[in-house]
Amino acid sequence: MTNDLPLLSLEFLSLALVGVVLVVATSGKMRQAVFLAVNLVFLGTMLLGIRGTLSTIAFVLLGYLLVVAARQSKRWGLTVGASALVILFAYMRNYSFLHWVAPESLLTGVLATVGLSFLLFKILHVAIEAQSQTLGPFDFVSYLNYCLNFTTFMMGPIQRYQDYREQWTGEREAIPLTLEAHLDAVIRILFGLFRAFVLGAWIQPYMMVWGTNVASGSLGQILVQVYAFYFFLYFNFGGYCDVAIGLGSLLGVRPPENFNKPFLSRNISDFWLRQHRTLTLWLTDYVFTPSLKRNLRLSVFRGHSSLAVAASLMVTMLVSGLWHGTTVGFLLFGLAHGLLLVIYHLWDAWLIRRWGRPRLAQWRKQPLVIAGGIFLTFNATALAFVFFQLGAREGLQLFVRLLPR
Repeated sequence: MTNDLPLLSLEFLSLALVGVVLVVATSGKMRQAVFLAVNLVFLGTMLLGIRGTLSTIAFVLLGYLLVVAARQSKRWGLTVGASALVILFAYMRNYSFLHWVAPESLLTGVLATVGLSFLLFKILHVAIEAQSQTLGPFDFVSYLNYCLNFTTFMMGPIQRYQDYREQWTGEREAIPLTLEAHLDAVIRILFGLFRAFVLGAWIQPYMMVWGTNVASGSLGQILVQVYAFYFFLYFNFGGYCDVAIGLGSLLGVRPPENFNKPFLSRNISDFWLRQHRTLTLWLTDYVFTPSLKRNLRLSVFRGHSSLAVAASLMVTMLVSGLWHGTTVGFLLFGLAHGLLLVIYHLWDAWLIRRWGRPRLAQWRKQPLVIAGGIFLTFNATALAFVFFQLGAREGLQLFVRLLPR
Protein backbone atom coordinates (compact mmCIF):
# COMPACT_ATOMS: atom_id res chain seq x y z
CA MET A 1 0.00 0.00 0.00
CA THR A 2 1.54 3.28 -1.06
CA ASN A 3 0.76 6.95 -1.21
CA ASP A 4 0.36 6.94 -4.99
CA LEU A 5 -3.44 6.67 -4.80
CA PRO A 6 -5.07 8.91 -7.43
CA LEU A 7 -7.08 10.83 -4.83
CA LEU A 8 -5.21 14.12 -4.95
CA SER A 9 -5.06 14.42 -8.71
CA LEU A 10 -7.03 17.20 -10.36
CA GLU A 11 -8.55 14.59 -12.68
CA PHE A 12 -9.92 12.50 -9.82
CA LEU A 13 -11.29 15.44 -7.86
CA SER A 14 -12.91 16.83 -11.01
CA LEU A 15 -14.48 13.48 -11.85
CA ALA A 16 -15.76 13.10 -8.29
CA LEU A 17 -17.30 16.59 -8.36
CA VAL A 18 -18.93 16.02 -11.75
CA GLY A 19 -20.16 12.62 -10.61
CA VAL A 20 -21.76 14.00 -7.46
CA VAL A 21 -23.49 16.83 -9.35
CA LEU A 22 -24.81 14.57 -12.12
CA VAL A 23 -25.96 11.78 -9.80
CA VAL A 24 -27.78 14.23 -7.54
CA ALA A 25 -29.32 16.07 -10.51
CA THR A 26 -30.72 12.96 -12.23
CA SER A 27 -33.12 10.19 -11.28
CA GLY A 28 -34.30 6.74 -12.31
CA LYS A 29 -32.51 4.93 -15.13
CA MET A 30 -30.61 8.07 -16.13
CA ARG A 31 -29.11 8.29 -12.64
CA GLN A 32 -27.99 4.67 -12.83
CA ALA A 33 -26.47 5.25 -16.29
CA VAL A 34 -24.63 8.38 -15.15
CA PHE A 35 -23.14 6.61 -12.14
CA LEU A 36 -22.09 3.65 -14.28
CA ALA A 37 -20.40 6.01 -16.74
CA VAL A 38 -18.50 7.75 -13.92
CA ASN A 39 -17.38 4.40 -12.54
CA LEU A 40 -16.15 3.21 -15.93
CA VAL A 41 -14.32 6.46 -16.66
CA PHE A 42 -12.55 6.20 -13.32
CA LEU A 43 -11.51 2.58 -13.88
CA GLY A 44 -10.52 3.02 -17.51
CA THR A 45 -8.63 6.32 -17.34
CA MET A 46 -7.33 6.65 -13.78
CA LEU A 47 -6.88 3.21 -12.24
CA LEU A 48 -6.85 0.09 -14.39
CA GLY A 49 -6.47 1.11 -18.02
CA ILE A 50 -8.49 -0.42 -20.83
CA ARG A 51 -7.20 -3.98 -20.50
CA GLY A 52 -7.59 -4.03 -16.72
CA THR A 53 -11.07 -2.55 -16.96
CA LEU A 54 -12.16 -5.15 -19.51
CA SER A 55 -10.84 -8.06 -17.45
CA THR A 56 -12.51 -6.62 -14.35
CA ILE A 57 -15.85 -6.25 -16.16
CA ALA A 58 -15.55 -9.84 -17.40
CA PHE A 59 -15.01 -10.97 -13.78
CA VAL A 60 -18.06 -8.98 -12.67
CA LEU A 61 -20.21 -10.49 -15.45
CA LEU A 62 -19.17 -14.01 -14.47
CA GLY A 63 -20.13 -13.08 -10.93
CA TYR A 64 -23.54 -11.98 -12.17
CA LEU A 65 -24.08 -15.38 -13.77
CA LEU A 66 -23.17 -16.96 -10.43
CA VAL A 67 -25.71 -14.77 -8.63
CA VAL A 68 -28.46 -15.65 -11.13
CA ALA A 69 -27.64 -19.34 -10.80
CA ALA A 70 -27.56 -19.06 -6.99
CA ARG A 71 -31.08 -17.61 -6.97
CA GLN A 72 -32.38 -20.55 -8.98
CA SER A 73 -30.29 -23.56 -7.92
CA LYS A 74 -29.59 -25.65 -4.88
CA ARG A 75 -26.65 -25.06 -2.54
CA TRP A 76 -24.33 -27.35 -4.51
CA GLY A 77 -24.66 -25.01 -7.49
CA LEU A 78 -23.48 -22.07 -5.38
CA THR A 79 -20.60 -24.15 -4.02
CA VAL A 80 -19.41 -25.17 -7.49
CA GLY A 81 -19.86 -21.70 -8.97
CA ALA A 82 -18.20 -19.90 -6.06
CA SER A 83 -15.28 -22.35 -6.14
CA ALA A 84 -14.81 -21.69 -9.86
CA LEU A 85 -14.88 -17.92 -9.26
CA VAL A 86 -12.29 -18.23 -6.47
CA ILE A 87 -10.03 -20.32 -8.74
CA LEU A 88 -10.35 -17.71 -11.48
CA PHE A 89 -9.57 -15.00 -8.93
CA ALA A 90 -6.41 -16.85 -7.82
CA TYR A 91 -5.35 -17.22 -11.46
CA MET A 92 -5.97 -13.56 -12.24
CA ARG A 93 -4.00 -12.45 -9.20
CA ASN A 94 -1.21 -14.92 -10.06
CA TYR A 95 -0.78 -16.41 -6.57
CA SER A 96 2.74 -17.66 -5.91
CA PHE A 97 1.57 -21.21 -5.12
CA LEU A 98 0.26 -21.55 -8.68
CA HIS A 99 3.87 -21.76 -9.85
CA TRP A 100 4.17 -25.02 -7.91
CA VAL A 101 1.26 -26.73 -9.69
CA ALA A 102 1.02 -25.21 -13.18
CA PRO A 103 3.44 -24.66 -16.08
CA GLU A 104 4.89 -21.16 -16.28
CA SER A 105 3.58 -20.85 -19.83
CA LEU A 106 -0.01 -20.99 -18.55
CA LEU A 107 0.44 -18.32 -15.87
CA THR A 108 0.20 -14.59 -16.31
CA GLY A 109 0.25 -11.51 -14.13
CA VAL A 110 -1.35 -9.14 -16.60
CA LEU A 111 -4.87 -9.86 -15.30
CA ALA A 112 -4.10 -8.81 -11.73
CA THR A 113 -5.82 -5.51 -11.00
CA VAL A 114 -6.27 -3.20 -8.04
CA GLY A 115 -9.49 -3.85 -6.13
CA LEU A 116 -9.98 -7.45 -7.31
CA SER A 117 -9.96 -8.81 -3.73
CA PHE A 118 -12.71 -6.44 -2.64
CA LEU A 119 -14.63 -7.29 -5.80
CA LEU A 120 -14.47 -11.02 -5.06
CA PHE A 121 -15.90 -10.60 -1.58
CA LYS A 122 -18.67 -8.33 -2.87
CA ILE A 123 -19.71 -10.87 -5.50
CA LEU A 124 -19.58 -13.83 -3.09
CA HIS A 125 -21.67 -11.87 -0.61
CA VAL A 126 -24.34 -11.16 -3.24
CA ALA A 127 -24.35 -14.80 -4.42
CA ILE A 128 -24.64 -16.23 -0.90
CA GLU A 129 -27.44 -13.84 0.02
CA ALA A 130 -29.20 -14.61 -3.26
CA GLN A 131 -29.05 -18.35 -2.61
CA SER A 132 -30.45 -17.91 0.91
CA GLN A 133 -33.24 -15.63 -0.39
CA THR A 134 -32.12 -12.74 1.81
CA LEU A 135 -30.79 -10.46 -0.94
CA GLY A 136 -34.00 -8.57 -1.61
CA PRO A 137 -34.72 -6.72 -4.89
CA PHE A 138 -31.94 -7.23 -7.43
CA ASP A 139 -31.26 -5.90 -10.91
CA PHE A 140 -28.33 -5.97 -13.31
CA VAL A 141 -27.40 -2.27 -13.43
CA SER A 142 -27.58 -1.89 -9.65
CA TYR A 143 -25.29 -4.90 -9.36
CA LEU A 144 -22.80 -3.36 -11.81
CA ASN A 145 -22.71 -0.05 -9.97
CA TYR A 146 -22.45 -1.80 -6.62
CA CYS A 147 -19.42 -3.78 -7.83
CA LEU A 148 -17.72 -0.93 -9.73
CA ASN A 149 -18.53 1.92 -7.32
CA PHE A 150 -15.46 4.15 -7.70
CA THR A 151 -15.62 5.41 -4.12
CA THR A 152 -14.96 1.97 -2.61
CA PHE A 153 -13.40 0.05 -5.50
CA MET A 154 -9.72 0.30 -4.58
CA MET A 155 -9.69 -0.36 -0.84
CA GLY A 156 -13.24 -0.64 0.49
CA PRO A 157 -14.98 -0.37 2.89
CA ILE A 158 -16.90 -3.55 2.01
CA GLN A 159 -20.50 -2.39 1.77
CA ARG A 160 -23.32 -4.94 1.70
CA TYR A 161 -25.55 -4.93 -1.38
CA GLN A 162 -28.75 -4.47 0.64
CA ASP A 163 -27.29 -1.40 2.38
CA TYR A 164 -26.14 0.06 -0.94
CA ARG A 165 -29.47 -0.47 -2.68
CA GLU A 166 -31.62 0.86 0.16
CA GLN A 167 -29.67 4.11 0.11
CA TRP A 168 -29.61 4.31 -3.68
CA THR A 169 -33.39 3.90 -3.95
CA GLY A 170 -34.06 6.34 -1.12
CA GLU A 171 -35.52 3.77 1.27
CA ARG A 172 -32.95 5.01 3.75
CA GLU A 173 -31.03 8.29 3.75
CA ALA A 174 -27.26 8.17 3.40
CA ILE A 175 -27.05 11.44 5.35
CA PRO A 176 -29.66 14.00 6.43
CA LEU A 177 -30.72 16.42 3.70
CA THR A 178 -29.18 19.40 5.47
CA LEU A 179 -26.35 21.78 4.63
CA GLU A 180 -24.56 20.85 7.85
CA ALA A 181 -24.55 17.14 6.98
CA HIS A 182 -23.15 17.81 3.52
CA LEU A 183 -20.47 20.13 4.92
CA ASP A 184 -19.54 17.35 7.34
CA ALA A 185 -19.12 15.00 4.36
CA VAL A 186 -16.80 17.50 2.63
CA ILE A 187 -14.80 17.90 5.85
CA ARG A 188 -14.56 14.11 6.08
CA ILE A 189 -13.04 14.04 2.59
CA LEU A 190 -10.52 16.77 3.45
CA PHE A 191 -9.63 15.03 6.71
CA GLY A 192 -9.05 11.78 4.82
CA LEU A 193 -6.78 13.52 2.33
CA PHE A 194 -4.87 15.07 5.24
CA ARG A 195 -4.42 11.69 6.91
CA ALA A 196 -3.28 9.91 3.77
CA PHE A 197 -1.21 12.59 2.05
CA VAL A 198 0.11 14.70 4.94
CA LEU A 199 0.45 12.40 7.96
CA GLY A 200 1.06 9.33 5.82
CA ALA A 201 3.58 11.16 3.62
CA TRP A 202 5.35 12.53 6.69
CA ILE A 203 5.87 9.11 8.24
CA GLN A 204 6.54 7.16 5.03
CA PRO A 205 10.31 7.86 4.85
CA TYR A 206 10.78 6.24 8.28
CA MET A 207 8.87 3.00 7.70
CA MET A 208 10.29 -0.39 6.81
CA VAL A 209 10.26 -1.28 3.14
CA TRP A 210 10.75 -4.39 1.07
CA GLY A 211 14.41 -5.40 1.25
CA THR A 212 15.06 -3.93 4.71
CA ASN A 213 18.15 -5.62 6.18
CA VAL A 214 16.67 -7.23 9.27
CA ALA A 215 19.44 -9.82 9.71
CA SER A 216 22.27 -7.46 10.65
CA GLY A 217 20.86 -3.93 10.84
CA SER A 218 20.33 -2.05 14.08
CA LEU A 219 17.48 -3.77 15.93
CA GLY A 220 16.33 -0.49 17.47
CA GLN A 221 16.19 1.21 14.09
CA ILE A 222 14.33 -1.74 12.57
CA LEU A 223 11.71 -1.63 15.34
CA VAL A 224 11.22 2.10 14.70
CA GLN A 225 10.60 1.21 11.06
CA VAL A 226 8.14 -1.52 12.09
CA TYR A 227 6.06 0.90 14.14
CA ALA A 228 6.35 3.62 11.50
CA PHE A 229 4.90 1.23 8.93
CA TYR A 230 2.07 0.38 11.32
CA PHE A 231 1.14 4.05 11.70
CA PHE A 232 1.56 4.67 7.97
CA LEU A 233 -0.78 1.79 7.19
CA TYR A 234 -3.42 3.28 9.46
CA PHE A 235 -3.07 6.84 8.12
CA ASN A 236 -3.03 5.67 4.50
CA PHE A 237 -5.88 3.16 4.64
CA GLY A 238 -7.94 5.11 7.16
CA GLY A 239 -7.55 8.28 5.10
CA TYR A 240 -8.73 6.50 1.97
CA CYS A 241 -11.79 5.21 3.83
CA ASP A 242 -12.55 8.74 5.03
CA VAL A 243 -12.54 9.94 1.41
CA ALA A 244 -14.72 7.00 0.34
CA ILE A 245 -17.24 7.62 3.11
CA GLY A 246 -17.38 11.36 2.43
CA LEU A 247 -17.84 10.92 -1.31
CA GLY A 248 -20.35 8.13 -0.84
CA SER A 249 -22.36 10.35 1.50
CA LEU A 250 -22.57 13.08 -1.14
CA LEU A 251 -23.55 10.52 -3.81
CA GLY A 252 -26.27 9.06 -1.59
CA VAL A 253 -24.62 5.67 -0.94
CA ARG A 254 -22.58 6.13 2.24
CA PRO A 255 -20.29 3.14 2.97
CA PRO A 256 -20.06 1.78 6.53
CA GLU A 257 -17.35 2.86 8.95
CA ASN A 258 -14.18 0.80 8.70
CA PHE A 259 -12.07 2.00 11.65
CA ASN A 260 -12.77 2.76 15.29
CA LYS A 261 -9.54 3.77 17.05
CA PRO A 262 -7.77 0.41 16.51
CA PHE A 263 -4.68 1.48 18.48
CA LEU A 264 -6.89 1.57 21.61
CA SER A 265 -7.91 -2.08 21.24
CA ARG A 266 -7.74 -3.98 24.53
CA ASN A 267 -7.23 -7.40 22.96
CA ILE A 268 -6.79 -8.97 19.54
CA SER A 269 -10.50 -9.75 19.19
CA ASP A 270 -11.33 -6.12 19.96
CA PHE A 271 -8.68 -5.08 17.42
CA TRP A 272 -10.39 -6.89 14.54
CA LEU A 273 -13.69 -5.24 15.45
CA ARG A 274 -11.99 -1.85 15.19
CA GLN A 275 -9.50 -2.37 12.32
CA HIS A 276 -10.95 -3.01 8.85
CA ARG A 277 -14.27 -3.71 10.52
CA THR A 278 -16.18 -4.43 7.30
CA LEU A 279 -13.71 -7.19 6.41
CA THR A 280 -14.04 -8.67 9.89
CA LEU A 281 -17.82 -8.75 9.63
CA TRP A 282 -17.64 -10.33 6.16
CA LEU A 283 -15.27 -13.03 7.37
CA THR A 284 -17.41 -13.62 10.45
CA ASP A 285 -20.60 -14.09 8.44
CA TYR A 286 -19.24 -16.11 5.53
CA VAL A 287 -16.18 -17.95 6.87
CA PHE A 288 -16.02 -18.15 10.68
CA THR A 289 -19.68 -18.84 11.47
CA PRO A 290 -20.21 -21.55 8.80
CA SER A 291 -16.87 -23.11 9.73
CA LEU A 292 -17.74 -23.18 13.43
CA LYS A 293 -21.17 -24.70 12.79
CA ARG A 294 -19.54 -27.42 10.70
CA ASN A 295 -16.81 -28.06 13.29
CA LEU A 296 -19.30 -28.41 16.13
CA ARG A 297 -21.02 -31.22 14.21
CA LEU A 298 -17.77 -33.17 13.83
CA SER A 299 -17.07 -35.97 16.28
CA VAL A 300 -13.46 -34.85 16.74
CA PHE A 301 -14.64 -31.62 18.39
CA ARG A 302 -17.47 -33.14 20.41
CA GLY A 303 -17.16 -31.87 23.96
CA HIS A 304 -14.32 -29.54 22.93
CA SER A 305 -16.07 -26.39 21.76
CA SER A 306 -13.01 -24.21 22.47
CA LEU A 307 -10.95 -26.28 20.04
CA ALA A 308 -13.71 -25.97 17.45
CA VAL A 309 -13.61 -22.19 17.84
CA ALA A 310 -9.82 -22.21 17.63
CA ALA A 311 -9.86 -24.21 14.39
CA SER A 312 -12.44 -21.86 12.87
CA LEU A 313 -10.40 -18.82 13.90
CA MET A 314 -7.32 -20.22 12.19
CA VAL A 315 -9.23 -20.97 8.99
CA THR A 316 -10.77 -17.51 9.00
CA MET A 317 -7.48 -15.66 9.44
CA LEU A 318 -5.72 -17.82 6.87
CA VAL A 319 -8.43 -16.81 4.41
CA SER A 320 -7.84 -13.20 5.47
CA GLY A 321 -4.12 -13.53 4.86
CA LEU A 322 -4.55 -15.03 1.40
CA TRP A 323 -7.17 -12.40 0.56
CA HIS A 324 -4.72 -9.62 1.40
CA GLY A 325 -1.92 -10.84 -0.83
CA THR A 326 -0.53 -13.56 -3.06
CA THR A 327 2.73 -14.61 -1.36
CA VAL A 328 3.77 -16.81 1.56
CA GLY A 329 4.33 -13.65 3.60
CA PHE A 330 0.62 -12.87 3.54
CA LEU A 331 -0.14 -16.47 4.51
CA LEU A 332 2.11 -16.00 7.55
CA PHE A 333 0.39 -12.68 8.25
CA GLY A 334 -2.93 -14.53 8.49
CA LEU A 335 -1.37 -17.35 10.51
CA ALA A 336 0.14 -14.88 13.00
CA HIS A 337 -3.18 -13.14 13.59
CA GLY A 338 -4.94 -16.50 13.80
CA LEU A 339 -2.54 -17.67 16.51
CA LEU A 340 -3.05 -14.42 18.43
CA LEU A 341 -6.82 -14.88 18.27
CA VAL A 342 -6.57 -18.53 19.38
CA ILE A 343 -4.30 -17.65 22.31
CA TYR A 344 -6.68 -14.91 23.40
CA HIS A 345 -9.72 -17.17 23.03
CA LEU A 346 -8.16 -19.96 25.12
CA TRP A 347 -6.94 -17.46 27.72
CA ASP A 348 -10.41 -15.87 27.90
CA ALA A 349 -12.10 -19.27 28.24
CA TRP A 350 -9.70 -20.23 31.06
CA LEU A 351 -10.35 -16.97 32.94
CA ILE A 352 -14.13 -17.46 32.61
CA ARG A 353 -13.89 -20.97 34.07
CA ARG A 354 -11.63 -19.77 36.88
CA TRP A 355 -13.37 -16.53 37.88
CA GLY A 356 -16.74 -16.43 36.16
CA ARG A 357 -17.95 -13.73 33.79
CA PRO A 358 -19.04 -11.10 36.39
CA ARG A 359 -15.68 -11.10 38.22
CA LEU A 360 -13.75 -11.15 34.94
CA ALA A 361 -15.73 -8.17 33.65
CA GLN A 362 -14.91 -6.19 36.80
CA TRP A 363 -11.21 -7.09 36.60
CA ARG A 364 -11.02 -5.89 33.00
CA LYS A 365 -12.37 -2.47 34.00
CA GLN A 366 -9.30 -1.72 36.11
CA PRO A 367 -7.10 1.03 34.55
CA LEU A 368 -3.89 -1.01 34.76
CA VAL A 369 -5.55 -3.99 33.07
CA ILE A 370 -6.91 -1.75 30.32
CA ALA A 371 -3.51 -0.10 29.80
CA GLY A 372 -1.74 -3.47 29.79
CA GLY A 373 -4.20 -4.89 27.26
CA ILE A 374 -3.77 -1.90 24.94
CA PHE A 375 0.04 -2.11 25.20
CA LEU A 376 0.20 -5.85 24.47
CA THR A 377 -2.33 -5.65 21.62
CA PHE A 378 -0.61 -2.71 19.96
CA ASN A 379 2.80 -4.39 19.98
CA ALA A 380 1.50 -7.84 18.98
CA THR A 381 -0.44 -6.52 16.00
CA ALA A 382 2.38 -4.21 14.90
CA LEU A 383 4.80 -7.14 14.83
CA ALA A 384 2.29 -9.40 13.05
CA PHE A 385 2.07 -6.81 10.27
CA VAL A 386 5.79 -7.34 9.60
CA PHE A 387 4.87 -10.18 7.24
CA PHE A 388 2.50 -7.82 5.45
CA GLN A 389 5.37 -5.60 4.35
CA LEU A 390 8.59 -7.62 4.48
CA GLY A 391 7.44 -11.03 3.32
CA ALA A 392 8.13 -14.48 4.77
CA ARG A 393 11.91 -14.77 4.93
CA GLU A 394 12.72 -11.30 6.24
CA GLY A 395 9.78 -11.40 8.64
CA LEU A 396 10.95 -14.68 10.15
CA GLN A 397 14.52 -13.34 10.38
CA LEU A 398 13.25 -10.39 12.39
CA PHE A 399 11.35 -12.62 14.81
CA VAL A 400 14.45 -14.79 15.28
CA ARG A 401 16.39 -11.66 16.27
CA LEU A 402 13.70 -10.73 18.78
CA LEU A 403 13.91 -14.09 20.57
CA PRO A 404 15.71 -13.98 23.95
CA ARG A 405 19.19 -15.47 23.89
